[in-house]
Amino acid sequence: MKKTIISILILTMLFGIAGCKNNPDKNSGALSKPDNSSSDEAVTSKPNDNATSKPNNAQNSKPNNSKPANTQSGISTTPTRPEKVTKVYNVNFDFDVNDPIKEVFYDSKNGNSLPYALYIPKDYSASKKYPVILFLHGAGELGSDNQKQLNNIRNMFTYNGDFISQCILICPQTSVWWNLDRQYTGDQGGTLGSALHLLEKIQKTYSCDKNRIYVTGLSMGGYATWDILESYGDIFAAGVPLCGGGNSGNGAAFVDIPIRIYHGTNDPTVSFNNSQNMFNAIKAAGGEKVSLYPLNGVGHDAWNPAYRDRDLFSWMFAQNKASNPSGKYDYIHYFRIVDSNGKTVISDDDLFYTDYTIDWDNDGAVDIDVHLTEDGKNKLNKAYALSGGKAFTVYCATQKVYSFTATKQIKDDTFSISGVFNYENYRNVVDIIQKATD
Repeated sequence: MKKTIISILILTMLFGIAGCKNNPDKNSGALSKPDNSSSDEAVTSKPNDNATSKPNNAQNSKPNNSKPANTQSGISTTPTRPEKVTKVYNVNFDFDVNDPIKEVFYDSKNGNSLPYALYIPKDYSASKKYPVILFLHGAGELGSDNQKQLNNIRNMFTYNGDFISQCILICPQTSVWWNLDRQYTGDQGGTLGSALHLLEKIQKTYSCDKNRIYVTGLSMGGYATWDILESYGDIFAAGVPLCGGGNSGNGAAFVDIPIRIYHGTNDPTVSFNNSQNMFNAIKAAGGEKVSLYPLNGVGHDAWNPAYRDRDLFSWMFAQNKASNPSGKYDYIHYFRIVDSNGKTVISDDDLFYTDYTIDWDNDGAVDIDVHLTEDGKNKLNKAYALSGGKAFTVYCATQKVYSFTATKQIKDDTFSISGVFNYENYRNVVDIIQKATD
C-alpha cells in the first residue's frame, strides 16, 4: 500500500487549517498568513520508499525534493498548463463525527428509555429522500452517557464521510444486552425493540428513503444485527454484521437480504466460526446475496478495517429495494476525472502522490499538483487528444468539484489543479486526494 509522508519544502508554518471534516482529528479554523513568513508554502505528500503496492509502472524513484516551490513574489513560474477551468461547483465536505444531535427516546410501547445520537445532513431538505443507517454498538459501549456508542465509528467519517454526510445515521445506546423481546417472541419489549421504534420515529420525523435503510453493528451489536435481520429483514435494504453471530439454524430467513459479514480470523472474544457458520447456513438455504470477508490476522476489532473499507460503503449505498434488486454497484473512488461521456479517465490507482503550494501574495491561492503514474499520464493524454474540446469533470469522493477543457498533452507526470482553491478551502480536497494514494 502506498504510504504518504508530508515533507515541508520551504518553511514549516504553525497555523490552523480550514478543517477537512472528513478527518475528524483536524480542527476547523481560519488559516492566516503568519507574520514574517515567506510568500509561498510548498507541501509534498510523498510515497514511502518501501511501499509495495504501487503499480509496476509507478514512477517510484523520484528524489525527495522532486517538487520544489516554483513561485516568486506571487508570480507562478510553472509552465502553462493545458487545462482551462470552465466551472467550479459548490461542494460540502462537512463530515464531523463530533457533531450529532443527542436526545433520549422514551418508548411508549414498552417503557424503555434509549439515549441516541443522530446525524443529519448539514444541507438537509425535506424535499429530498435520504438513506438511513441504524448503528448498533458493542458491549464495551454499554451505558447511558450517550457518547460511548460513538467510540468505534470514527473510520466511517474519516474514510467514508462523503457517504455518511448525505445520510441519516442513528446511533442508539443501551445499558443492557440488545434484546428484541422481553416476555414473549414478537413483543419488542427489549432495547433492540426500542431501537426499531426509534427508527420508526425518525422515519416519521425526517424525509427518509424507505428503500434504503441499512443496519450494521459490532460485537454485541453484530449479534443484534443478525437478530433484527432474522425477524424484521423486510425493513432493511442491506445488513452489515461485524464480529457477531446469529441463528445459523434459520439460514432461510436471510436469503433475500444483501449482507456483508466482516470478522477477524484471530478474534479471541467472538469466534470467527460464528460468522462462518452464518455464511454457510445462508448459502445452504440458497442465498446468493451474502458475502463473508475474513479479516486475516485481525482480532476483536473488525470494525476498524470494515468501516474504513471504501468498497463497503460504495456497495451499501447502492442497495435499493425498489430500484436495484440485483445489488449491482460501482466503486466510488476518492479521486477521478470523468470525460464528457461519463467515462472515468483516471482514478485512485493512477495517482502517485500529491503536493501543493500556497501563494500568499495572490490572496492565498493554492495550486495542487497530482503526480501520476506513467500509465495514468498516458491515459490522460489520450483522453485530452480525443476530447475535441469537450469538458472533463473532476470528482473528489462522491462530489463534483470542477470542470475543465484540455486538448494539449501534459509534458510531465502532473495533473495540476489551479485557479480553483484558496487557503480557506483547499485542505478538504488535498486530504481526500491523499487518501487515494494511501
